[in-house]
Amino acid sequence: MPGPTGYSALLAALGNPASFDPQAFLTRLQAEYGLAHVLYGDLRRDGSAFIPGRLIHGQDPEFERLIREEGLAVLHPLFEAAARRFGPAVLEPSNRAKTGTDTIRVHPRCRDSRPLLVFPLVPSRPGVAFLAADPGRLEDRREAREILMRDLAALAGLFHARQLALAPLRSQGGAQADARPRLTPREREVLEWVAGGKTYWEIARILGISERTVRHFMSACREKLDAVSNKQAVARAVATGLIEIGYPAPPPRK
Repeated sequence: MPGPTGYSALLAALGNPASFDPQAFLTRLQAEYGLAHVLYGDLRRDGSAFIPGRLIHGQDPEFERLIREEGLAVLHPLFEAAARRFGPAVLEPSNRAKTGTDTIRVHPRCRDSRPLLVFPLVPSRPGVAFLAADPGRLEDRREAREILMRDLAALAGLFHARQLALAPLRSQGGAQADARPRLTPREREVLEWVAGGKTYWEIARILGISERTVRHFMSACREKLDAVSNKQAVARAVATGLIEIGYPAPPPRK
């Protein structure tokens, strides 16, 4: 039986920590969605500079050469642009010009007619975290822009959560904090379906409850996890081991 492909395959790869390879995952993400380039960063801000704790990209020798020859300063306009945003954004050339970003030097393949997709994430320290992707010409893509943005946003958040889980944050005393929020079984179940990319309406149909009840459970999850968004709640729940990445088993039929 052939294995999963596309979004499902990437979700399965994220759910297998024993064999998870961050760069291989980004390279696969790049191939599955036909991206010219993909870059993930989790960086600390030190004055006007950014110091990477994690900076990982897909397969791209041209990008590697650019960084080797010119250093990370060439990416600072991208770091600044990601730090100013609170949700997924399509950085059109006109917008990048307004913020002073040099489109050619942010990534060597970027041209005036090509946008850059940026998905801001919750940084592990004061600074910036994001996933950026060069999709080529959006108008030439087969899938709808909304589907591409939805899939990449979900995968970016789950990839970031897996990165945090591989190297959990430490408390000031140096020991990993033991106290974790207590989620009820139903809250955990709803959060796992949200992590799998399901909408409130879809979760309500799957679990046989109302959409209003689903919203109530997610509100409780965000409050307990001290999160301002569902994406942040999922990232924190995965990083602390409260939920696993992947679709939960559907409830038995009555």
